[in-house]
Amino acid sequence: MNDNKQTQKVDSDSCDSPKKQWPIVLVVFVLAIGISFALYFFKPVADKKFSKEEFPLAEYIIADMKPVAVPVVSQGSVKAKTYIKLVAQVSGGITQMAKLKINGGFFKKGDLLLSIDDTDYRLAMSSAKAKVAAAKQQLIRVETEAGQAKYDLQQIGRDPSKSTSYALREPQLAEAKANLQAAQADLEISRLQMQRTNVTAPFDGRVVSKQVDIGQYVNSGTLLADIYSTETVVVRLPLSLQKTKLLGIKLRNTEQIVNNIKIKLIAEYASNKYEWAAVLSHTEGELDARNRLVYLVAEVDSPYENDEEISDRPPLTPGMFVKAELTGMEKNIVMLPRSALRYGGNVWLIDELDQLQKRKIEILSKDRKHVYVESGIKQGDRVIINSIDFPLQGMKLLPKLISSIKHQKNTRQQNISQQNISQQNINQQNINQENNKPHE
Repeated sequence: MNDNKQTQKVDSDSCDSPKKQWPIVLVVFVLAIGISFALYFFKPVADKKFSKEEFPLAEYIIADMKPVAVPVVSQGSVKAKTYIKLVAQVSGGITQMAKLKINGGFFKKGDLLLSIDDTDYRLAMSSAKAKVAAAKQQLIRVETEAGQAKYDLQQIGRDPSKSTSYALREPQLAEAKANLQAAQADLEISRLQMQRTNVTAPFDGRVVSKQVDIGQYVNSGTLLADIYSTETVVVRLPLSLQKTKLLGIKLRNTEQIVNNIKIKLIAEYASNKYEWAAVLSHTEGELDARNRLVYLVAEVDSPYENDEEISDRPPLTPGMFVKAELTGMEKNIVMLPRSALRYGGNVWLIDELDQLQKRKIEILSKDRKHVYVESGIKQGDRVIINSIDFPLQGMKLLPKLISSIKHQKNTRQQNISQQNISQQNINQQNINQENNKPHE
């Protein structure tokens, strides 16, 4: 009986347990629904931002057609305008080496270069003087005899004009005069030979190489030295026919055309660049048969004189390699920076709708910095000078005017410098803060 009662009690407790849990479940369900509604109605609202369409940046300049003298570039080696081989004009032993002591030595016009033994020539000149004196004495005697013969004919009543030349001693007089002239010529030759024993400089110059030395015997015509003038140097500049056309030079030029050509020579010396102003002397009379090039000859006067404005500029020495920039006739063209030129001889333009347009141009000339356009661009066209990723015909652009490439570079350099200065200031502040911390 007791067991049955306990079993009935357990069953009644298990039946009452779910009834007790229903209120708890209901409360939890109501709370969950309330929280869900609260989260839905009071959720934060994000600000609505409309994305702005971005276009590629296109830096451009305004095409300006104006008269420009297109520069032409050439190169060549410096040579002395006057280069000679100095030879002996008389024979003898060298007794003195004056300005020809060393290779590379300088000398002035009229300076003594070397001396040759003049003993034989002094004696020859003395002998020539004696012969001149004897010839003069003989001429005086013959003139006296001729005068006496004419007087004798008059005394005997004969007309001297009807007498023979022999009776008037005219052949003897002519012979005496000729002997005097020959003696005087021999004396002049002796004086010249005497002068030629002292070899003097024909111009201001420099010694390239000496071929003799003191004590050496030389004959007439022996090579003494190679020398050149330092008064003027020249540079032969090869140019194609196309480049001569840019300068306005023809194979037959007038003096006015030659004078209008401006030449600037540039040379590097000890990692520095120096410039010299040159003048066009002439164009050579024929084309080079090997490459069909025309050679222009440029001259620079006084290449060894110091320039007060450029005190460290070296002399323009023969053998130096120089580059030349020539400018001549002006033409109406558009000058663009080299960055504006694209593959295939094209440029990129910005039209009135700020869209990219590709255009083919006719290039007259170009160098490292500029492109000279003859046709294909009009006055006022907007020419893009920066690079654009994946450029497409008609694509929309964001134009930005650049006044000049130089201004653009300067602005970028200033921005970089300001950034560097700001970074240095920040680093210095950090160092100061570290130094001001108390040591533990």
